[in-house]
Amino acid sequence: MVPVEDLSNLPSSFQTAAKDCVSDFLTADRGSVRENNDRAFDSRAEFFERWCSRLGLTQHYLQKLTDRQCLFVLAVFVSKVKRGDNKQNRTDLAADTIRNYMVSAHRYLQLILGRNIDILDRHHGGKRDRYHPMLAQQISDRRRWYKPSEKKEPYTVDMFLALKRWLDRAPDPKSCFLGKFHCVYDWSRLGVFTGFRIGEYGQSTLRKGERYRRIPCDADVPLELRGMPIAMIAGDFEFFDKDFIRIPHSQLYSRHQRGEVLWLEIRWRYDKSPHNFVKKKFRVTGHPIFCPVDAAVSIIHRKTLLGVPVFEPIGVWSERSASYRFVSSSDVTEVMRASCDMAYPDPGHYMRLHRNQIVPHSNRVTAAVCLQRGGASNDDIAFKLRWHLTSVPTYLRDCFQAIGPILERAITGAMKMTFSSS
Repeated sequence: MVPVEDLSNLPSSFQTAAKDCVSDFLTADRGSVRENNDRAFDSRAEFFERWCSRLGLTQHYLQKLTDRQCLFVLAVFVSKVKRGDNKQNRTDLAADTIRNYMVSAHRYLQLILGRNIDILDRHHGGKRDRYHPMLAQQISDRRRWYKPSEKKEPYTVDMFLALKRWLDRAPDPKSCFLGKFHCVYDWSRLGVFTGFRIGEYGQSTLRKGERYRRIPCDADVPLELRGMPIAMIAGDFEFFDKDFIRIPHSQLYSRHQRGEVLWLEIRWRYDKSPHNFVKKKFRVTGHPIFCPVDAAVSIIHRKTLLGVPVFEPIGVWSERSASYRFVSSSDVTEVMRASCDMAYPDPGHYMRLHRNQIVPHSNRVTAAVCLQRGGASNDDIAFKLRWHLTSVPTYLRDCFQAIGPILERAITGAMKMTFSSS
């Protein structure tokens, strides 16, 4: 929220500059993810305003609140939110969600009162600030007893083998190659080496009328990247022969058929982490499924056959010769859960029982599990998969470990030959 302050006693030229600054801040393109976060924050603040009105706390009363009274208002609000008086009418909200309701309400009160409202525990002797016990205790109680969601499960070698068998039996090989299942197969078998997030090659949450997510068009972004897709485009994949001579995409398929494509370099123009423009190289493995070079060649070949323009995402598929579509998170979930069903026909198998935990992010879990079983430390896993170090134990805990020795050897071997630059 923009701070409220009376600037009328300052020079008119500065007041004009301040208005321009506020306007730029409010209209900046922050990307769809941060835009959704902003909307969630605003909607919770609006809910708090309506909640206050229901209890008779109109603007007339809110304007007269002292800091101690604000603390009581927030404590009552948190208590009611916990018990189901929230936008979702849920009594099982997570502790962090309850905290977000409180933060939105707190900032709303600061906005209308035009001052900072202290809700910290001034008697706490620790190194880190804590909320007042009336707030902190309610949130910590929920966190202590909240049942966490089940962990994401990795892909297994049996799933890839079952999916490949299904693809190989397709009556129309070309239509199958251009279709959804083969597209997801290629990105998923490449993703177990790269640890892709869905947003790096596919589409998840889109704005109305948006075909694919784009990099924000603001002054902080290099001019040549503004409005470009967030997902990878053809120029982010470069291929090299044994002498590290770059192979043009126009020659890629034929030279791959002759075994002349040995190296793949992938560029991450946009990353969720602070490190954009990272490049990583992967060497050919020769495995019929788990070969990053073969998977990437297949992706580029499909993009070429479908006529995807040079500056559009290359995560694409087509159905019955229709115009191409961009692969989405729901596409990945559908295909990989179907591969689970094919690989494990017994509904009592562990993976079938945890079928709903097979998601696009399973790519990252698979890569992490393989690296861990290959002897990699948490620091190595975080570096190779572009994770924050604290995320590694979260994804490795309590997930299916029997992913298969073939997949383990393929990924750990390839990772030892992988190097990066930025």
